Amino acid sequence: MKKTQVLLISFSVMVFVCCQSVSDGQSQNTEKNKNNLLICDTSEILNTYVLTEDSLIFLEAIQHLKISFTQLPDSPETTSIILSTAQFFLNSPYAAHTLEIPRKEQLVVNLREMDCTTFVEYVVAFTLLLKENRTDFERFTQLLACIRYRDGIIDGYPSRLHYFTEWLQNNTDKGILEIVSSELSDEPYNTNVSFMSSNPGSYRQLGNPEYVSRIEETEKVISGFEMNFIPKDRIVEFESQIKNGDIIAFTTNIAGLDVSHTGFVVHRNGRLHLLHASTRTNQVEISPVPLSEYLAPMGRVTGILVGRIK
Repeated sequence: MKKTQVLLISFSVMVFVCCQSVSDGQSQNTEKNKNNLLICDTSEILNTYVLTEDSLIFLEAIQHLKISFTQLPDSPETTSIILSTAQFFLNSPYAAHTLEIPRKEQLVVNLREMDCTTFVEYVVAFTLLLKENRTDFERFTQLLACIRYRDGIIDGYPSRLHYFTEWLQNNTDKGILEIVSSELSDEPYNTNVSFMSSNPGSYRQLGNPEYVSRIEETEKVISGFEMNFIPKDRIVEFESQIKNGDIIAFTTNIAGLDVSHTGFVVHRNGRLHLLHASTRTNQVEISPVPLSEYLAPMGRVTGILVGRIK
């Protein structure tokens, strides 16, 4: 393999189909394709921070998925794509702060290592890409930006969807997801958040007072969200209604924080397990025990939110 090098990419490579993408601070037009998936589309190519190795992993993933679906119907189920993509990344290393590059906020693609949230984002982006019958990297980055940033617009560090409750709600508003835990459960979740603005020293970018103010405004909006959650001692009673490929988010009682971990549902022997980028083993794994048992000893975890790709 060639020596890894940083590429600030505006791809028009022959093997990729050129497409239009999201740019800093610019409004995006939205429409829905024949599969009812949102298209975030603008007239400018998206600058992307990515290494050569990540581009090669992208191509490997696409090849893996193509082979996986040769045995399936022409239009594979969304669940099949989610699980095939997530399993492609099994044993990939866990790494925190992979999006925190020392330069202006831009889309980061790091498929070599990931945390729990970026793992979910990459899998969702691959899923939407294949549901559109696309395999080009530029469209992948466009979808990833749409998923990762508020309304798909990159406008500095505060425009990233830092709180996972907002990530779920914003992607629901875009038509990508539905929050099924709000339908399954009648237990209201307290979405009050303040962790980032209360701990600016923990975030390099929040040395900028303007960014702290913008984060505070976002926290006020998030704190007004209404959604239900499933308490961890009630997960078993909902297991049959939570599907393979659903997105799981651990709700937490840490002051000012909403969610502490994320991953995907995979059923094994009739029980719900978690496929996630784990801090326990420092890699992408499937939880060795059912989710309800996995969460039982975690005193800071109060329950789960559940999202589903439409």
